[in-house]
Amino acid sequence: MEGFVGVRPEIIAHDLHPDYLSTRYALDRKGCVAVAVQHHHAHIASAMAEHRLAGPVFGIAYDGTGLGTDGAMWGGELLLADFAGFERIGTIRPIALAGGDRAVREVWRLALAIIDDAFDGSFDALERIELFKWIDPSAAATVRRMIASGLNTASAHGVGRYFDAIGALVFAREHSAYEGQVALMLNNFADPRETGRYEFSLHRNQQPWSLDLRPMVRRIVEEVIAGADRCRIAARFQNTLIAATAAMVRAALGERGRFPVVLSGGCFQNPRLAEGIAAALRDLTAVHLNRSVPPGDGGIALGQAMIGHALAGGERRSQNFSQSTRGAA
Repeated sequence: MEGFVGVRPEIIAHDLHPDYLSTRYALDRKGCVAVAVQHHHAHIASAMAEHRLAGPVFGIAYDGTGLGTDGAMWGGELLLADFAGFERIGTIRPIALAGGDRAVREVWRLALAIIDDAFDGSFDALERIELFKWIDPSAAATVRRMIASGLNTASAHGVGRYFDAIGALVFAREHSAYEGQVALMLNNFADPRETGRYEFSLHRNQQPWSLDLRPMVRRIVEEVIAGADRCRIAARFQNTLIAATAAMVRAALGERGRFPVVLSGGCFQNPRLAEGIAAALRDLTAVHLNRSVPPGDGGIALGQAMIGHALAGGERRSQNFSQSTRGAA
């Protein structure tokens, strides 16, 4: 590519994740400034660049996963950001990934994780839920022990994982053949006429704030057992996420100032979610979404480039740069 376009890079921006091929490539390059960029900051920066916003902005970054500055997996973030740094204002309550990446493929594990979280591990009627009629009880018991003990279990704040977990629960899907398959089902089958939503909590007595969907999960479990309309449940789940996000942003606007809002990340390929959150906030402040630049990882290089330029400050030095986060952890 360097030969094709006739350039030699002086700054290389890369993801925080140390195991990515692109990260190893950036750190191995000689004579270049390497700039580490947090994944969700890059998502927000991509939309800022597209709309020519210098910041600060409130950035809502919703996707499956991305390494955070605290070493945890993020993906449901409210950031106060410009190109040079960000502050993590709020996040979604994490889901346990029993078996790590295996839980992303075997989405029944995610459904079990949100059930055990919502009921404090005391739910004892799995056999009444259609999904778990297809799961070996010994496998479910093993996963529950993993979740309770934390053995081989990571935590992920990704909104995409909630789509996977709720989709598995509602549509009795054991596995996901590819990233976003179950989430796409939730979007495609959601009743467009449904306006109801579930309860949720926003905990602002901690940093970052925590968006807690456990009240919603408890109600969905009750409805699934009762045989409620799955298309209405799918719609109410998304309506709840829209309302909860709007509530979190509204609180941030009241505390920190009336900055523009930017939506980015793979979950905003879902038009119901994207347009729903935008509509809920437009009376409060300007709202910007990725349009010509992809909201998913296809647009992340633009954000990385903008942040890399801002952090390197145009200087040409051989040392590596780490991202300024201004209290992000």
